[in-house]
Formats: sequence, structure tokens, C-alpha cells
Amino acid sequence: MAKWSARIDVRWNADAPATENWEWLKEWKEVKWAWSTTGEWDMTLWVDVSTPDELEKFVHNKLRTKKWVAETKSTWTKEVWHWQAA
Repeated sequence: MAKWSARIDVRWNADAPATENWEWLKEWKEVKWAWSTTGEWDMTLWVDVSTPDELEKFVHNKLRTKKWVAETKSTWTKEVWHWQAA
């Protein structure tokens, strides 16, 4: 079964732990990469899940429970074909 992946952009509020050690993100098995960003969004997470419902649960039951999360935006992907050079 192909996995669903998503990029989640996160906007922080005034309670954001901007200087925190982010190693705790490793405890969230869904998170594959995390970046601090500049511009409209403060952080980007790349997550892998089995279904779209699983991603929704991650966003609403884990990520949005953090008091410093002001807003999120998700962009979904699912691999439908993979080309590999010979």
C-alpha cells in the first residue's frame, strides 16, 4: 500500500518555543523532516501516514494540541508512479 505524505506549514503564536530543542519531534513517528522557515509560515513538517484520515488525526489530535500552534496548512501527496534511473 502506498503511503500518503503531506507537507504541513505551521504558523506560531506568541507562545512559540522558537529557541527550544526540537528533538522531541522524533517521538512523533509520523514526522520525517522538520524545518524552521521564514516568511508567512514559521515551520514546515513533512509527515508520512497510511491514510488521509490518519493525517487529519495527526494534525488535530497532536499538532494542534500544542498551545503555540496558531494555524496549519496541509498539502497532500501520494506517489502514483516512481521513475528510477538505470
